[in-house]
Amino acid sequence: GLDPSAAPAKAGAELPFKVFEDRGFTILVGRNAANNDLLTQKYAHKDDLWLHAKDVTGSHVVIRHRAGQPVPEPVIEHAAQLAGWYSRRQHDSLCPVTVTPKKFVRKPKGALPGQVVVERERVVLVVPANPFEQTQ
Repeated sequence: GLDPSAAPAKAGAELPFKVFEDRGFTILVGRNAANNDLLTQKYAHKDDLWLHAKDVTGSHVVIRHRAGQPVPEPVIEHAAQLAGWYSRRQHDSLCPVTVTPKKFVRKPKGALPGQVVVERERVVLVVPANPFEQTQ
């Protein structure tokens, strides 16, 4: 398995995920179901924030935790927009997105790749977008 503590912090090239930087926080986006599993089960720390478009298939999105620093709301909003963009709701005008610490996300035995159960969440409504690309 991947040891998260051994993983380089700034490793855009070495990570199999899409990587975005926002206000000093790193946002990781899964590329497919198996990749979502890798991100959420092996790479995400329990205190990382985990996001996913609600009730549709889509990428798992993780905001890396920084000790003693709460994630600013604009970073959460941008990550939520990414979760909407990389989901079946990409072309919807609004997308509800689950936001929760990774510790409340678990994978049931026998679940399909990328399938998880969320035990506690808040839901934010965002316009699906990739806010890190100038042209949509």
